[in-house]
Amino acid sequence: MSENYREIIDKYTSFYDDYDFSTKELVQMFEMCEAFWMHDGDPSRPHAELTSGKCSNGFIDTLRVLKYRKLSQLLAGQLARKIRTISASRIDITIGSPMAGIYFADDLGEALGAPMRMFAEKDPKNPGKMLWNCVKLWHKCNVLQVEELTTTAKTLNEVFYAVNEGNGDEWVSWLPYVAILVHRPPKLPVTHYGSRQVIALIEKEIWAVDPADCPLCAAGSKRLRPKQNWAELTRKK
Repeated sequence: MSENYREIIDKYTSFYDDYDFSTKELVQMFEMCEAFWMHDGDPSRPHAELTSGKCSNGFIDTLRVLKYRKLSQLLAGQLARKIRTISASRIDITIGSPMAGIYFADDLGEALGAPMRMFAEKDPKNPGKMLWNCVKLWHKCNVLQVEELTTTAKTLNEVFYAVNEGNGDEWVSWLPYVAILVHRPPKLPVTHYGSRQVIALIEKEIWAVDPADCPLCAAGSKRLRPKQNWAELTRKK
C-alpha cells in the first residue's frame, strides 16, 4: 500500500459528487499513486522499457490506482457522468476485460445503474485471445464494453469478438460507444473503434516502438523498467 494512500483518498473524496475533475487533477491522482509518468524530451533522462521489450515515452499503470477501491469508484463515477452527458441510453450490462478491467467495469456498471456486470476471460491456450464463459446474454440487451486502459485496441477487439462468438452476432446489442478509463494510443485523435465512439476519461498520446526505432535510444537516453526503477525514472532520487 502506498504510504500516501490516506492523503490521496482524503484529497480526492472530499469533492462533491457533481464535481468534474480536470485532466490535470486526474493525472495528479495517478502520479500520487506512482502510476503515471511522461518523458520530458531531455535525452540525458532515462525512458521506459516496457514488458514487451519496446521503448516508450510514457508509462501508465492503472492497477496502481484501481487497487484502491474508493479511487476506482470515484473514477467510475466521473466516467459515468461523462457518458451521461453524451448518451441517456439504457445500459443493461457492462462487460470488462481481464484483469483490472473486470473490477473497473463492475464499478462503472454500479455508477450507471446497470443491473448486470460481466467479463471476458483470457484463453489459457492462447493468451492473446479472449473467451466468453459467462451465461448467454438475453436477446437485444444493451451492452456497454468497458476498458480500463486502451493502447492499440487489440484487447478491446478480442473481447468484442469473444462476446459475439459466445452469443451470436445478431443477439448482442452493443451500445454505439466504448467506455475507457485511460486511452493512450500512439497518435491522437482516435474518436472511434470500428463504429463505436470512444468515451474516455483520460487521453494521452504515448508511443511504443522497438529499440532500433526509438528516438530516445538514438539520442543516448537510457532504457529502464518503470516498476523496478520508478525513483530514477521520475527523478525522485
